[in-house]
Amino acid sequence: MAQLLELEMERGGNESKVALLNREHDNLSEATPNLLNHAKGQKEMRSLILFGFFVAAVAADTCPCASGNWSFEFGSGVTDFAHGGEPLSSSSCFDGCLATGLIFQNFKVALSNKNSAFVKRRLSSKADLLAYLRKMRDNDDDPNADTCIDPDLRSQIKNVLNDTSDLSCQGIVNTLVSSLNRPGWAMNCAKLGDFSVDASFKDVNFCFYMMDSQTDVFLLRLAKIDYT
Repeated sequence: MAQLLELEMERGGNESKVALLNREHDNLSEATPNLLNHAKGQKEMRSLILFGFFVAAVAADTCPCASGNWSFEFGSGVTDFAHGGEPLSSSSCFDGCLATGLIFQNFKVALSNKNSAFVKRRLSSKADLLAYLRKMRDNDDDPNADTCIDPDLRSQIKNVLNDTSDLSCQGIVNTLVSSLNRPGWAMNCAKLGDFSVDASFKDVNFCFYMMDSQTDVFLLRLAKIDYT
């Protein structure tokens, strides 16, 4: 099985959104030859090319505020997405296009601890993640413990999603918003297809949560938004 997660731990703090995006763009550029070597057809090649253009575009134009603690995600091959909770703003950004299968999410997070660890991660294909999540469950391990560190929030998310019958991103987001009672929080969902890269925090005011069905993986991001 391919490696599912590549984690790089750093100190949290006031690294600007622009610096983060530029650095991630450089990382993607360095990774492009390896990604192209693994591409097996025109569809994969096209997705990688579109992904590169999308990264460049949103890095230049999305969420103009450059200070604070930012968590972002780029996703490719996405087949469904939705956002809810706090309205979209310069502190809570979301952009996507189902025609190209690309999304960008960006939160300015109101950290509970200014020294919370900062995490960069690359997630591989849906098939690998499905296998990973099922293996973790079979071993009685929680795959979300490291990326959603508040155990009460994790338990609440698990319980409310176990009771939902609408496994669309909008249905999932509506369930989270109506059930969790988290004023000031933004809650987003993306159904993974190819791969994603993101940067997030190990902090009780942030949660990255992976949920799977029989055939799909949903990536959920919840954060208390910083409007300062």
